[in-house]
Amino acid sequence: MHLEGSFETPAARSVVWDFLLNPSEIAPCFPDLQSLQVTSPDTFRAKVKVGISVVRGTVDFEFRIDERKPPTSARLIGTGRGVGSTIEMQTTFTLSEITSGTAVSWAADVNVGGVMAGLGAKLLESTSRKMVDQVLENLREKLSAKTGT
Repeated sequence: MHLEGSFETPAARSVVWDFLLNPSEIAPCFPDLQSLQVTSPDTFRAKVKVGISVVRGTVDFEFRIDERKPPTSARLIGTGRGVGSTIEMQTTFTLSEITSGTAVSWAADVNVGGVMAGLGAKLLESTSRKMVDQVLENLREKLSAKTGT
């Protein structure tokens, strides 16, 4: 499944860069985050509660920040296991300075296996889009708070 989009924030590009590459700041933007363990400046583990149709439980993720190109782009690679399923994702983002702050473009490729894959592509895509929308709203709120707007 491929998802992509963009948003703007009044935060300066350097602020957005530091925020997106700090596991302690970005992980709480994930809905239903149960726990977070930062294992290095580039890696972290997160336990996330999931609920898609009849599949409910927690998924243990391991994330790694990869391909840093300061201050314009990076990639986040994540793998998760739980509720009889596996999730592999790669998310890239690109930051561009604009007059009013920063434009953030992102793209995510997600592969789901196991029980969740059996739920059907439309249900998975719909649920994934809702989750992404919540993550983006949380990101925008936290970045706006950093600029006082």
